[in-house]
This record gives sequence, C-alpha cells and structure tokens, in this order.
Amino acid sequence: MEITKTSTYYLLLLLVVMLGSCKKETEKKPTQINTGELLFNSSNKELDKAFSWAKNKALSYAHDNDDPVGYWYEAALPDREAFCMRDVSHQAIGAEILGLGKHNLNMFLKFAQNISEEKDYCSYWEINRYDKPAPVDYENDKDFWYNLPANFDVTYNAYRLYKWTGNKEYLDNPDLINFYELSLNEYVDRWELGWDKILNRSRSLHAPENPEKSRFGNKRGIPTYNEGGRGETLLGIDMSASIVAAYKSYSEMLKLRNDLPQSEKYAEKARQEQEFLDRYWWDTERKEYRSILYGDGNFDYFMVGEDQAFLHYLFYFDAIQDDSKILDLVGKYETHFGKLIVELKSYLPIIFYENNKAALANKMIINLCSPLNPRRAYPENSYTVIEHITRGLMGIDADAATNGFISLSRLDKKNDWAEIMNVPILSNKISVKHCGKTKTTAHNVNGGNIKWIAKIPGVHEFLFVNGEKTNCTTVKNIPQPYSYLTIDLKKDETATVSTTPES
Repeated sequence: MEITKTSTYYLLLLLVVMLGSCKKETEKKPTQINTGELLFNSSNKELDKAFSWAKNKALSYAHDNDDPVGYWYEAALPDREAFCMRDVSHQAIGAEILGLGKHNLNMFLKFAQNISEEKDYCSYWEINRYDKPAPVDYENDKDFWYNLPANFDVTYNAYRLYKWTGNKEYLDNPDLINFYELSLNEYVDRWELGWDKILNRSRSLHAPENPEKSRFGNKRGIPTYNEGGRGETLLGIDMSASIVAAYKSYSEMLKLRNDLPQSEKYAEKARQEQEFLDRYWWDTERKEYRSILYGDGNFDYFMVGEDQAFLHYLFYFDAIQDDSKILDLVGKYETHFGKLIVELKSYLPIIFYENNKAALANKMIINLCSPLNPRRAYPENSYTVIEHITRGLMGIDADAATNGFISLSRLDKKNDWAEIMNVPILSNKISVKHCGKTKTTAHNVNGGNIKWIAKIPGVHEFLFVNGEKTNCTTVKNIPQPYSYLTIDLKKDETATVSTTPES
C-alpha cells in the first residue's frame, strides 16, 4: 500500500510539472514575433477582449471551398447555414479585414448571378451552403421573401469593397456589371422605386396571384428593411437612402471605367433621389426625420415599435450631410441604444467614433461582445465589431484609386493608446498605432509602395515626420478638424507623424 501511495504521489507531481510547462508555453504565444495574424492591443483591456472574441467568433463562421456554394461565411440567423443580402453587405468590410476576400467576392457573385427577370430582377434573398435559395425564405420564383433595399445595398458595398481591396473584379466582372445595370434600371422600373413613382406604387406589387395561398404574400418585395412596426409598411427611409448610395457608387465605378457620360447620368439620378429624401422624409414642423410610412398615411419617427429604429441608415448609406441633423440623431441613438435589437446596434459604434463619442462607442462594443448579451453570437455582431474598431476607433480607410490608406486617431483620452497589426488593405498589410491624438506610427508590413494619408486631430500649422518639421494641410471638418500630410511607404517601411519633434 505504501508503494502505491508513493507512485501516485510522483505521478501527480509529474502531471503538475507537465501542466505547468504547458501553461508557460501558452503564456509565451502572445509575445511571439509577428506571424501575419490580425491583432489589436490597446490601453483598454476590455476592448482588447471584445476584439479578440469578435475575431475568433467571426472566423468560426467562415467556410472554405468545401461546400457546393464555395467560399462563404455565415451571414444570417445563427445555425441557418446561409448568407443573406443585407447581412453580407453589412459584414463585408469586417470580413475583408479578417482576410476573407475570396469569401466576399464569391458571395457577391452568387447574388449577382441569381438576379432574373422571372423574379422581377430580384436575386435570392438568402443562399445556403448547398448553393440553393434558403428554404426558409423561398418557395419558388413567384413566392419568396425579399427586402427591396437589398440590390442597392449590394451595389453600394461592392464599390466599398473595391475601394478597400483594389480588386477590379468589383468594377469589371460581367456578372456584377449585369447586376448593377439591372438593379439600377429594370429593377427600379419594375418595382416603381424611383422618386417620381414610389409614393403612388402598390404595396402588393408583383405579389403572387393568390396571396392567401402563398407562403409569403406581399413579403415578396418589402420596401424597407423594417419587418415589423404597427401595420402594413408602405415605405422606409432606408429604401430612399439605399437608392442614393447605389446611384452614387455606380457613378463612381463608371468613372473609374472611364465612362464619364454614364457616370454623370447616375450622379444626376443620385442628386434627384437625395432631393426627394431631404424633402419628403424631413418633417419641417417637428424638425425631425420620419422613418416609416404606413398604409394609413401615418409615420413612425425615431423609434419603430419598442426595439427598432432605422435612421442610422442615413449614416450607413452616407445620405445625410447636415451637421445639426447628424448631431441630433447621434443624441437620439445615444439615448435609445439600450432598447435596440442586436442587428440594429451593430450599425452604431462607428457613428459614435466619428462624432467625438469614443468612450461611448467603446462601451457599446464591450456591451455587444459581453457574455451578458444573449444575442452576441449573431454573425453580424462579430463581423461589424472588427470594422468598428478598424475604421471607427483607428480611423483606417482605403482608396484604391489613389493606392492609399488613411488613419485618424479617435481615442478618447490623451494617455490612451491603441495598435492594430496586419490589416489587409489594397495589396498590402499595414499596422497602425495611435498614442492619444498627437502621434501615429504606420508600418507597411507587406506589399508594394503605398501612400499613407496621416491625419492628426486638431488644427496644426505643421507636423513632424520622424522628428522632422513638415508642412501639412488643415481641414476644418465638423465635428473633428484635422491636419494631414501624405507619406509614401515602401515595403517594410515605418514612419511616425506627431505634433511634436519627439517621435
């Protein structure tokens, strides 16, 4: 019996040593030399945890080329094994930052390839891993669920993906061009969505002949992303905003293809739709935006029901320029954030970063990723958190036409710092570190020469590049004026821009 006890003691001791050794190896991993993985670190450790959770969760939804549909990631309700047009559009930039470029292009092509006259120039609202329309939303080509802003959302985000990646497939691919052209012409006409017809259209346009016997009735063509509210919805402000964005985007794509007459044609259409939006959706007596028009002629304004609001689409589709209206809406979303469903909350943090409310935006992201959030597993949530931190907090954006990227610190306090590493952008990977709002370092980790437009908050007569005094340009932008200069970064080159010579 004594021998058994001694043997057990040494076995336990050996096990403890082995576990200790494993623990030490695990602790060493975060300090390994850069492996090319997307990483984020900051002075806000809760935000770091949120980013790490979001990255791992989002990547767990990505599927490589082992399903009939090809490269894809989940962009629908969890466990549906599908991707829908609205969610993919909203998740796409976050996915690109995570290195899922093949997935984005494949899914956008799937939507483009399935547009058809038989479906009145709709595509499939939701496609599953088997390369079929998801049965939950589709019965046949005359009976299916469809939110009409979707074609415009896909067009708008295809252009955003081109700007981020420089992938000319988004400009030149014949299937995508066909989708853009049909969506902005035949689709608009078939569904009577132009500004001069949209207020007089039938809400049940192109519904099945016997809607009472169909699965979806007049849900085959919902003129908004709002699926609830108080009664039958005739129109949503997001419908108008999405058309503005699509026309603008396609105008820019045509300009890049050197088709200037057609570019101007769509720019004019965008101007007309913007005028309609500004005129029709703004209530001059109440001094606020309407958001949803109902069959009885009444409107909802900010809140739609108890847990939804749709005015953030004015920001998302870049369809609002009036500073006072912007600040008013930011205040409303700040007040009502806690009431909204996750799908809508996932649009908001970048709005707060861009309007000098970084501390609140950080809290929102931590809240969205918290285990206390019962719906945090919704795929849209994790993908958009990656975009909010990259484009919102770090102020990183790209413009393929100039082969450049932008950075702008939106940290809350002067002693705050944040660093994001190995961001795929254009044909490069870049890293950016902000120290407060006075110093930014950028590293061209991998890829050819790239232009860095280094923006520093505030009005400055000059800035320092690697300690050398350099002239800069000031933009008195509201709500955040900034000064900037442009630096050419070669492969593996690092530069620092600051407000003082100490770099």
